[in-house]
Amino acid sequence: MKRAAMLLAALLFGAVLSLGVQPRWPWSLFQLLLFTLAAWRVSRPDPWRPHLALLPAAAAAVWPGLQLLLHTSLSPSQTAAVWLDWFTFFVVFALSCDFLSDPAARAWFLRAAALFGLFLAALATVQSYSSGGKIFWLFPSGYTEGVLGPFVNRGQYSAWIELLFPIALWLTLTDRRRRVLYGVASAVMFGSVIAGASRAGFVLVCGEFVATLALAAMRRTAPHKTVLLAIAQFLILAVLAVLVAGWQGLLARFQTGAPETLRADAVRASVHMVRDRPWTGSGLGTWPTLYPAYATIDTGVFMNQAHNDWAQWAAEGGLPFFFLLLAMAGLLWKPAIRSIYGVGIVVFLLHALVDYPMQQRPGLAAWFFAVAGATAAWNGRAPASYDGPLRRTGG
Repeated sequence: MKRAAMLLAALLFGAVLSLGVQPRWPWSLFQLLLFTLAAWRVSRPDPWRPHLALLPAAAAAVWPGLQLLLHTSLSPSQTAAVWLDWFTFFVVFALSCDFLSDPAARAWFLRAAALFGLFLAALATVQSYSSGGKIFWLFPSGYTEGVLGPFVNRGQYSAWIELLFPIALWLTLTDRRRRVLYGVASAVMFGSVIAGASRAGFVLVCGEFVATLALAAMRRTAPHKTVLLAIAQFLILAVLAVLVAGWQGLLARFQTGAPETLRADAVRASVHMVRDRPWTGSGLGTWPTLYPAYATIDTGVFMNQAHNDWAQWAAEGGLPFFFLLLAMAGLLWKPAIRSIYGVGIVVFLLHALVDYPMQQRPGLAAWFFAVAGATAAWNGRAPASYDGPLRRTGG
């Protein structure tokens, strides 16, 4: 399964690198190649390795189709497009659960993800200060600041780093031969969040640092001496990364703040949408179209999302869709905590309470489901070639 994990990782890398492309063809190509990979997996006689969290994920992928079948969507064309996206997310989740249940494949995937995060975080930091808003210094983004690699939204970039940062920290604690490398990766990721100046991202990444090390100490994933050494190493490297990345932009955003009137009104409007259509929702993908009818203020700014994924899911999908996703999150909680590297999926969903990491950029959402699959596949066993202290079983 290691080769299959490599192919899945390559697709995910391409999905992130092409996020800045406005047309959907890169995402459509990702879907085509992913479905081809899934068809290959179905053709093999090997038994699938499922996880209970796949059940609510599958139901969530079916739900938009039921909205179309029952004619409850206010915009069938938008719901149809989102339906295909959710089916894609389910396929990513199912393949990740299956491919990464092999310890060697999972170890390779986690290491590759951490190193890819190091590469893109370093590039994003440099680009944020030198590209003038151009993606990879080449492609106009329509913005003059806040462009980090292929990301044109600092909150979405921070959410992606939140998925990878605990993986890098976990590898720092458990991979003795490459401890410095992964320590550098975690520090560079942290510095890139500082450079991106996302307030929620900064707070959540700091929380991840504390939670990851605390869990490692409590679960004895690494000796206390190793944990203390990792803390010292990270703090030194993080200070260097912050000095390079610069902290002035983040400090200015904390000092000046930002008007949250629109965000508050968007959540209020979402609650009213849920009250009007509690069981069927307005149809996935319809929130931007429906919001003007519920808005109480008009600033002339187009609200493309609710800036709260959970509220938007409840408004578009109704309470059944909301509770399906809540059930999936609940089933992933235990392996996320036990694996430690899965802390990022918990934090990612917390970020979704104040932003929209799961909307607009399906390539980013695909990463969430891939890391969720790696988390669900955790079984407490390390590959034979693994040189870290983790030798626990069960879970």
